[in-house]
Amino acid sequence: MSDADSGLDETSLRQRLKRETAAAHQHLEDQLGLLDPGLDLHRYLRVLERFYGFYVPVEMDVARLAAVEPLGFPLRARAELIGRDLLALGLSPADLAALPPCRDRPELSCVEDLAGCLYVLEGACLGGQVLSPLLHRRLGLATGSGAAFFGGDEEQTLPRWAAIVAWLDGLPRTGASTATIVGAATATFDAFARWAAGTRGRAPWSI
Repeated sequence: MSDADSGLDETSLRQRLKRETAAAHQHLEDQLGLLDPGLDLHRYLRVLERFYGFYVPVEMDVARLAAVEPLGFPLRARAELIGRDLLALGLSPADLAALPPCRDRPELSCVEDLAGCLYVLEGACLGGQVLSPLLHRRLGLATGSGAAFFGGDEEQTLPRWAAIVAWLDGLPRTGASTATIVGAATATFDAFARWAAGTRGRAPWSI
């Protein structure tokens, strides 16, 4: 693999990921609308339902691949936190089970796919550090009352992210293709955005 492919002569993989997925990341944020000043509890609940429908199947795909592509850190079951939030906000276990799963998911077949997908899933925890106090101020939510997902790992969020970044930045030295990793991250953002803008029943799902 050449230096041009690895990108290490100009920037770290994490920096390249941030730069080259910026548009896809922004599109997803626009679809979710969590920073919208008009966000209310009803809209927040619907956003969480979409998060749950995406995270449950994607985390299963990630776990299957991680079983054969060992990571340098343990996986976290973020879907479990989203489920906890939905229950706290009034859904029943039966309601949770009835939520539709995302079927138009990013393909995960190699370590590069795994890296790109985890960059998106784990990076959401950093955003959660901004959203968590916002949700508390606007909606009165805390980790035990509907905002556990965005609370994430709390004080361990940055140390965990540092471990993930170290793993990501080390992948090109193992022969992994940075272009494929960036493509997988973009595909994950795009799949999530399509799911967030999808339909439920006959009416478009929107927030």
